[in-house]
Amino acid sequence: MTKVLSIDLDYITRPYAEWTHNLFEMSSSRRWSKFMEETPFDRSHFFIDTSNLMYCFNTFLKALKKNPKVSFGYDHDSILFAIDKEENIDLINIDHHDDVFHGMGENPDDEYEMVTKYNIINEGNWGIWLHSQGKLNSFTWIMNDNSDEDNGRNNRDKHYLGDAYEYYLKEDYKFENYDFDHVHICLSPQYIHPDHWHYFSMFISAYEEFSGKDAIIYTEKYETHVRHQRLHNEILHQCSDGRRPLPSKGLREWKALRK
Repeated sequence: MTKVLSIDLDYITRPYAEWTHNLFEMSSSRRWSKFMEETPFDRSHFFIDTSNLMYCFNTFLKALKKNPKVSFGYDHDSILFAIDKEENIDLINIDHHDDVFHGMGENPDDEYEMVTKYNIINEGNWGIWLHSQGKLNSFTWIMNDNSDEDNGRNNRDKHYLGDAYEYYLKEDYKFENYDFDHVHICLSPQYIHPDHWHYFSMFISAYEEFSGKDAIIYTEKYETHVRHQRLHNEILHQCSDGRRPLPSKGLREWKALRK
């Protein structure tokens, strides 16, 4: 059994988290620039929930005392770089979003197929990917009081994950202990205003000072990695069958990979 604590810093954005859902850009900087240009909001409107920040930070420090493996990432699906080989995972996710389903497609069945058949994994559905791979023993979401006001997300997630899925407000959840095998912290720059990105740096600095180690920071999305890996495996399979691979500029790299 592997115990995992994951903290998404968008949890501290409770006061403004629901304002920005309808605007998405591949670049988080561009997303926020457009949001500020196209809405009546200015920087003074964006403030964090300090109680949530202290809850995240204190939980993190308590977990560090147990000497877990620790990783950091910009998007939440980066957690899979750290735990995709683990089995029987008990996961606690402190997050404004559930990250079981992202809301792609006409219904959850469509998204489930996208994830399992085509590896379309992102920061909002890595939880259902873990479940589809048989890796989850339990998934506990510590949410905000405005994360799921109509309870639609929790009903949907409970339907797919069954008894493995639980959800709480922080006031209603009590940690049995802080003995985690792995702790992951993510920034989620698409959802947290740039004025608050420095809190991510605070967690990194605290870890490095506490542990004396350099932080492991995943800068890429797992989605890109796993889709390219699947393509790569298919190409190598074609090569092993004696079929000629598609032309590539990286001929030297091809030869190295085939050795």
